[in-house]
Amino acid sequence: MSYLRYCTEATVEQLRNSVQERIEWYYDSNRRPMPDFLGGFRETTFDAPKLSNKLMFDNTNLPRLDGVNALVVYEALKELSPHQASIEKVWVYLCHYDCPDYVAKRWLLKRNNKEVTRKKRVLDHFFVSNNTRAVIRDNGVSRLWWLGKIAHDVDPESPERFLDILLYRQAVRGDLLERPFLSRNLKLLSAIYVVLRDHWETEDKMLFKRTCFRNYLQSLNRRGGVVLLDSLSESELLKLLREEAETAIR
Repeated sequence: MSYLRYCTEATVEQLRNSVQERIEWYYDSNRRPMPDFLGGFRETTFDAPKLSNKLMFDNTNLPRLDGVNALVVYEALKELSPHQASIEKVWVYLCHYDCPDYVAKRWLLKRNNKEVTRKKRVLDHFFVSNNTRAVIRDNGVSRLWWLGKIAHDVDPESPERFLDILLYRQAVRGDLLERPFLSRNLKLLSAIYVVLRDHWETEDKMLFKRTCFRNYLQSLNRRGGVVLLDSLSESELLKLLREEAETAIR
């Protein structure tokens, strides 16, 4: 039996401060395992399979597997609480010592190779900057856990369907999950999902277009300033959301 490990704070900082000198390791498609000489690890009491043996790879189109991999990561680490899943030390360990090949292929390789961009991309996807958006949006493994968690919360009967709809357009995923007032509000997020599910069945899927969806969320912001959306009943909230969706499409 193996247990989930995490890095000590000292190890995280040592790794962060040495990114530039190890930059080729991150971008090497034939990388060797990160040396254990740092030695700053701790074990939790959570069972944890080796994620690198479970994540799906497709060198031609890794983004299309985000939904599948989100369910894999969440299922493997579902014992984590949201608080624990916000701790950088867990994800730095997994990105460096379990899943570096996945994270590099998904986020580093075949992209702009300007030196300043290369370093920033490593910091974004192998570490977690000090904000909520980064753990949900940027880190190569934590973002998968959060996608899986939100999918199970919003559509527990079919989290796969939620992810198919959410990830159909990257802009929709970003606009929904990177706005704290939405990603942390299960009632509102669930209601918006119902509206998206309605429009998922239409031929043109107009609501999923970037400009249209942005206008939709902006209109909800305006309405939320007049009517506290949380105070509405479920039926009232859905009626309002559907009306604003039709307005955004027109």
